[in-house]
Amino acid sequence: MNSTVINVQSGYIKKIWGYDHRLYGLIAPFVMKPDVIRLNGGYPFKNTEDHVWYISLKGKNMVTGFLSVCDGHICNDFTWQDNDVLESLLEKALSEMETGTLASFTAEEHELPVLEKLGFTVVRESVRYFKMVKAV
Repeated sequence: MNSTVINVQSGYIKKIWGYDHRLYGLIAPFVMKPDVIRLNGGYPFKNTEDHVWYISLKGKNMVTGFLSVCDGHICNDFTWQDNDVLESLLEKALSEMETGTLASFTAEEHELPVLEKLGFTVVRESVRYFKMVKAV
């Protein structure tokens, strides 16, 4: 179990590969909540065996947020719009990427300050989203 202590309200981050059965036990109850689905714009969360998931937890198994990484693209992020949780998850994911990787992230406006703080820059802007990149 690869866990890392974080400073977000005495939580920790658990790293899990895409098809590990523990992933579904942790995030399925979370991502099936109507509030989560609504806040995610009705979009499904996607997974493959190549995804690496970083899950922020408090207590035994209370999910406070997550994101996944696949081929340098940071995807499937959800944090209840808590930028502290997002920052901790991003820092952990970025710290484990190979030097020279071009990491990308599709951000909403409220996430821009965190991504800019971590060195991401906007490369494309649409009505609702900003594609951001950073060389690790």
